[in-house]
Amino acid sequence: MKILLLLTFPIAIIEKSLPFGSFLLFIILFAGLVRNPKVPYFVRYNACQVLLIDIALIIISYLMRIIPIVELGSIIFIFTLCIFIYSISQCVYGVEPEIPLISKSVRMQI
Repeated sequence: MKILLLLTFPIAIIEKSLPFGSFLLFIILFAGLVRNPKVPYFVRYNACQVLLIDIALIIISYLMRIIPIVELGSIIFIFTLCIFIYSISQCVYGVEPEIPLISKSVRMQI
C-alpha cells in the first residue's frame, strides 16, 4: 500500500499545486499514453477510458452544482464505484472492460 502511495504522490502534488494541474495531467495522459503507438494497446485503452470517465464525472459534478440533489450524489458515487470494481476485475482477467458509451468512444480515439 505504501508503494502505491509513493508512486501516486508526485501526481497528486502536480494536480494540487498547479492552477491547471488536472488539465496538465489530462494532456500528459492523452498525448503520452493514448496517442503513443509504442505503448501497449491494453494500457492505451484503459488510459483513454479513465480520461473519458473523468470528463463525464466533471460534467456531472458541474450539473450537481446547478441542481443540488443530495440523493443523486450517492447514486453517482455507487455507480462510479461499481464501474471501478468492474473495470479492475476485467483488467485482472485480461479483458477489455465494456462500459456503455465509453468503450465505443475509446475505440474511436485509439
